[in-house]
Amino acid sequence: MKEILKAVIEKDNKYLVIKRSSEAEFFPGLWDFLGGKLEKGENAFDGIVREVKEETSLKIAPAKVVGLYEIEEKNTLLRFSVFSVKSVSGEVQLSSEHTDYKWLTKREVLNLEVSPFIRMYFEEHG
Repeated sequence: MKEILKAVIEKDNKYLVIKRSSEAEFFPGLWDFLGGKLEKGENAFDGIVREVKEETSLKIAPAKVVGLYEIEEKNTLLRFSVFSVKSVSGEVQLSSEHTDYKWLTKREVLNLEVSPFIRMYFEEHG
């Protein structure tokens, strides 16, 4: 099992989504929310702040945990801890892990080729 942190970043009724590299271990080439793995000795709040900064250079203040999800992918159970983020500052500068980003409405996001996690999240959170 892999523990994964995800940040659902919403600003002005739009969500920040990133396109995963075609080399990504899970969900290559699909659009997804930001996130990554927790480092040893790190708490989840510090972990999600670090991951978002590493992947986009954005500074965030996670508001709250909004869900736990599990998906099996490539014979690996992925457990997602999801944070709702409303406070964000800075300009997006992508890391090499991603090829593009967009700020989109929910409807626009769901018209993209997205990770199964995004569909699960919007089914539960409308």
